[in-house]
Amino acid sequence: MKKKSPHSIPIRQPEFDFDSDIPRYWFNDNPVVTHNFNGYNLLFPEFERFFVRSILYFKDQIKDEILLEQIKSFSAQEINHAQAHQAYFSVLERQGYKIKGLLKLYQRYARFLERMASPKLRVALTAATEHYTATIAGVLLSHPEIIEDVHPTMKKLLVWHSVEEVEHRSVAFDVMQYMGIGYRTRIAAFLMASLDTLLWSGMSTLMLLWQDRISPWRILRYKFQHNNKFRKVNKQMRRNLLSYFRRDFHPSQIDFLEEAHLQLKEVGIVDDNVDGIVNNNE
Repeated sequence: MKKKSPHSIPIRQPEFDFDSDIPRYWFNDNPVVTHNFNGYNLLFPEFERFFVRSILYFKDQIKDEILLEQIKSFSAQEINHAQAHQAYFSVLERQGYKIKGLLKLYQRYARFLERMASPKLRVALTAATEHYTATIAGVLLSHPEIIEDVHPTMKKLLVWHSVEEVEHRSVAFDVMQYMGIGYRTRIAAFLMASLDTLLWSGMSTLMLLWQDRISPWRILRYKFQHNNKFRKVNKQMRRNLLSYFRRDFHPSQIDFLEEAHLQLKEVGIVDDNVDGIVNNNE
């Protein structure tokens, strides 16, 4: 199978100072946006390990050497993400948030989904969710003003994770195509992933906001302030998300790699001595 956009997928292991004095509302002093990202953070370790298992299930059936190398790098990047985001849990617990109950609930849900879904549906769900994460990552990287005032440690985490989501954005989709998974399954999985993302990220965000005793009125006010400031960005994100419905869609069609690598240096991550591969064969 011809690869559409082979490129470097390096393996980085940056260090994050989660022992530093990270403020409660580290994202532009906005509790709603901060807890929206915190809510995603609580889900990342579990579903990124789900992604790796879903992709590796098909490894022995794939004969494309380039794709196999990309699967290896994808898996390494995702495991590193899971470990970094799990390490961040200590910050939330130190700030007084009770998160273990939701983590256990989500873990049970993820394991149930993994048992009930077929292998092909699992990889389609992985490709769909990767489209979400790569779209959000691309918007953050192409509009650095969004995270201009974010706490340095959290900005470094966001940029690093976003860069690697953009780098491996095509891998799950290419595995899905290689295994002959068609358009209807792809779209059904996207709708399932959309509902899953809205439900669990919303639940975890509201849990954190409730623990801060932030009223519904203040929640709406903070959300409106952020959305109004970045209205054009939100429009771009919706447009990129919905491009998944095109029959000829491929993740490589939305390219943020140039912006991605420029921002790595700005947060102190240099790619001089990273492990990884560079695929140059079209």
